[in-house]
This record gives sequence, structure tokens and C-alpha cells, in this order.
Amino acid sequence: MSLKRKLEGEVEIRAAAADVHHDIYKSTPHHVSHAAPHFVQSCDLHEGELGEVGSVVNWKVTLDGKPVTVKGKILEIDEDKKLISYTCIEGDLLDVYKSITAISQVIPKDSETSIIKWVIDYEKKHPGVPEPTHLLDALLGAATDIDDHHHRNK
Repeated sequence: MSLKRKLEGEVEIRAAAADVHHDIYKSTPHHVSHAAPHFVQSCDLHEGELGEVGSVVNWKVTLDGKPVTVKGKILEIDEDKKLISYTCIEGDLLDVYKSITAISQVIPKDSETSIIKWVIDYEKKHPGVPEPTHLLDALLGAATDIDDHHHRNK
């Protein structure tokens, strides 16, 4: 039995924050901690250049009330699709998952709203490992937090 899985979720945000969301995860990921400090405590560049494929970012986050460290590598940036893909190369998530990749995409909906879609591709180490719904929920919540933070600080 394959233990490879995919989780997807979407959240609607105001259109004015759509590019902000994409740019933050691409080039200024440390700003997520300003908008969603309950989720992201810090992040810093470990290797490469922010906004470039191949760069590596260290994240310190809270999932289910527990501190979690993640070293993520940018696999893909597609400006036309407003898509960015990170894969976990080190950290606590790899204690339970063989692999885990998170993909964010901004999808315009209408003149006032956009959709933030997160896809998590992962492989469990064994059947007893829970689905990473806590991570998906945190990422979707952070999208809403980024939207609120952007509009509060305009």
C-alpha cells in the first residue's frame, strides 16, 4: 500500500493582498512572522538568495501548540501562475514523513477577491502517521492573516 498522499485547501482573500502573499513566500518569508506570529516565529535564509529557486530557508513554526523546525528548499517559482513550491529537506516534519512538499498558488477570482490554494504532497513513514492537516490549516490561516495584516497596514 502506497503511503503517498496529497492534501489541498483553499481560502479566499482580498485581491489587493494576492501579490503580497506570493511575494512574501517567494522573497520575504520572514514577513510571515509579522502577520502570523502564532504560526511562524522566525525564518532566515540558510543558503542561496531569497526569491531564487534552490534557496534554503530555516523556519521556526508552531503546529498544534508545539515548536517545529523546518528547513525548506524552493523547488519552483512560476510568476505567471503565482506559484511557489517548497520541499522540506531537514527538520521535525521528516521525523514522521519521508517527504513533504508545500505548494502555494494565488488564483484570481474576480476584481475584489483571489483564492490562495495550498497543496501538500507527502509520504508517510508508516500507516499510523497522521495526515498533516494541522500544517494545511496553519498555512491557510496564515494566508488570511497576511491578508488582514496587509489591509491593516495600508
